[in-house]
Amino acid sequence: MKNKKTIYSVILVLLIGFALFLYSEFNGNPLSKYLSKKALESYLEIAHPDKKLQIDGGFYNFKFKEYQFTVKEIGDNPLNEYEFTVKGFLDPVVDMDGIYTGNLDEKLMEKLGKEAAEEIKSALSKKVKSVHSVEVWLQVQKDDFPSDTNWSKEMKLEKPMGMHIVLDATNATKKDVLKDIKQIQAILNEENYYYDSVNINGNYFGEDDEYVKDGVNLGYVKFSVSFPKDMDLTLKDIEELNP
Repeated sequence: MKNKKTIYSVILVLLIGFALFLYSEFNGNPLSKYLSKKALESYLEIAHPDKKLQIDGGFYNFKFKEYQFTVKEIGDNPLNEYEFTVKGFLDPVVDMDGIYTGNLDEKLMEKLGKEAAEEIKSALSKKVKSVHSVEVWLQVQKDDFPSDTNWSKEMKLEKPMGMHIVLDATNATKKDVLKDIKQIQAILNEENYYYDSVNINGNYFGEDDEYVKDGVNLGYVKFSVSFPKDMDLTLKDIEELNP
């Protein structure tokens, strides 16, 4: 009888623990929400000391495992509202700043991104013949630069840029792709490009009609890798995909 009670107690504890785990996964928990709000308060004091801000509510987005908060600007002017997200449990950090993103100069960002991509593709193609295309995304705030500013890698960007590069890997092996990727990384670093991450796809470009759209051969991804600026790349970092 005593053994049965012990077993029932263990099962009950496990069921309660599982229920609490499920609740936390879908709704967060009071401790993580409290820590996230405190992290946001500290961030706002440092990032936006000139604004009077008030944190309103906050809910847990289980899909992205983050807390979303509405921050209101208070004062004489009509209230402005901004969305912020915070990620992390014991050491949460602000992942998205609605004040910052709302002040991005998207038109100039697109212009500078295209110019940067053209320059980088030209620099890479001189030594890496497999380079097929380059995309660059970067961020600038409104009034940081005049609207007619042209791209220069000497520009003082607040945040590093990111890149997506496609290689023609139609007849390439995994070792061939690694060699090209390491050379790309070396060129970017030697040329002092201010970036934090690069995503590279090695694509197959055959004559298969299923990969041609509007007359453009998009190919399919054979190899894929993402790396930060100073990562020591090896073969195991490259993912090989099947069509």
